[in-house]
Amino acid sequence: MRKMSLYALLLCGICLFGACGKDGAAGPKGDTGATGPAGPAGPKGADGENATSGVIYSDWLDVTYQAVTEDTDTDGNGKLDTIFFGAQIDAPKLTDEILSTGDIKVFINTYSEAEKDVAPLPYTNPFSGASINASYGLQLITLIANGPFNTVTENGVKYQQYRYVLIPGGTEARKAAGIDWNDYKQVKAYLHLKD
Repeated sequence: MRKMSLYALLLCGICLFGACGKDGAAGPKGDTGATGPAGPAGPKGADGENATSGVIYSDWLDVTYQAVTEDTDTDGNGKLDTIFFGAQIDAPKLTDEILSTGDIKVFINTYSEAEKDVAPLPYTNPFSGASINASYGLQLITLIANGPFNTVTENGVKYQQYRYVLIPGGTEARKAAGIDWNDYKQVKAYLHLKD
């Protein structure tokens, strides 16, 4: 008898739950509740890998080259031979720290402000033979060229202006002292590469 009532109870439960269905229509949408208070501000995040907060750049600058000559007067005629053309750009924020851990870029706009044609230095033009290089020192950028690639003004329009960009160093890379980068086994061990 006990077994029978357990089965009867189980059968009633199945019938009761099986009879429930979703035949009725959905009820009306309730009112929106009040907005809760704002949560506390989170901590400031670290600068990202591509953060540019410390990058320094100049305006487009006018540059004038000077001929660097050598006295080749072998017969007393006073002849001087031009070795190269040089120019200097003052860069007051070019610090020892940037020289040691950062990067410096110099660009030439070979055309006008309205129609820019910007190229990085070192610059070589295979058609004209122009060649311009840069070297860097404390607060100073020195340009060395095979011609006087001065900023010029024609009909009120400037051509051949220069700009520099100073990029301070961020996170120091891992030291790789004593690594032969041509020896795969050393590179693999240093970089923890898996086959």
